[in-house]
Amino acid sequence: IDKSTLSQQTLMELLINGITNKNIICGPIYGSIANFDDFSTWKNVILNENHELIEARWNFQELHGSIDLQWLPSTLTHFEIEKRGFIREYLVGTLDLSSLPESLQCLKLRGHHFDGGVSLTTLPDTLEILNIANNRLSGTLDLRSLPPKMTTLQLSINQFEGVTDFSHLPKSLTQLDISHNVDLEGVIVLEEATMFSQGLRMSRRQK
Repeated sequence: IDKSTLSQQTLMELLINGITNKNIICGPIYGSIANFDDFSTWKNVILNENHELIEARWNFQELHGSIDLQWLPSTLTHFEIEKRGFIREYLVGTLDLSSLPESLQCLKLRGHHFDGGVSLTTLPDTLEILNIANNRLSGTLDLRSLPPKMTTLQLSINQFEGVTDFSHLPKSLTQLDISHNVDLEGVIVLEEATMFSQGLRMSRRQK
């Protein structure tokens, strides 16, 4: 399927097709009538003047099922589905970050049950914030081709492993959290009193 030929409505429907309780996103908002067939009425979405999606923030919702990130609209800049401890429902499945929108600046998917490996080598150059902490992700990490504007990378509380090369981190990076990945190894050389050194969190074994 050629993604560019699909309407944003179709893309959004494909994106949430695996979520079993879509009504949380598409249901009534403060008494107004929401329509599954009109994504502009969905909860916590922001459109630009051309009626194109630029932000979707579905944080702290009890969503269950899976999402397919390849269908994120090309105009999207912020996409967030974060979960905190008191919410018992989780999103599951793997995370394919190879086809993210070229305009994406922020992606937050913290606190679910995403599993399997994840590739960070083809992220869009525009991406500044990536938070996939507190999942069940595993495998090795390749941090040698991160986006040049990235400021925040949250990878903690997963199951990443192996020796990681930290020598090619972008200069823009100010926050890196790789803590609680007990089998992850590597050496990071820091200059004292830099913004990056103040924002770094790692497990004892990774020092």
